[in-house]
Order: sequence, then structure tokens, then C-alpha cells
Amino acid sequence: MSKIKLMTGYYYAVKNYLRTPKGRHDAVDYTQAAGIIAGVIMIVWLAIKLLLTL
Repeated sequence: MSKIKLMTGYYYAVKNYLRTPKGRHDAVDYTQAAGIIAGVIMIVWLAIKLLLTL
């Protein structure tokens, strides 16, 4: 099986999964989690940056 066919299969599997109610709910949860993680990283980075400039 070629890599193109394999990636196309993954794409369609994810696309079909996101069409289900559970898939949409999971996508929202993962997006929120990624946003929270990015926010915490930003806060920690800013705190370290401010502490190093003192």
C-alpha cells in the first residue's frame, strides 16, 4: 500500500469520525485542552521572562 493511499484512508477515517456526535464532542474537548495548555505555557514563559529581567 502506498503512503498516499494510507494517508488518504486516515483522512477519510478522521473526517467520518468528526461527523459523528461523539467525534464532534471529542474535537471540541481536544481544542479546549490545547488552548488551556497553550495558555499555561504562555503564562509560565512570561513569568520566567519577567523573573529573569529583575
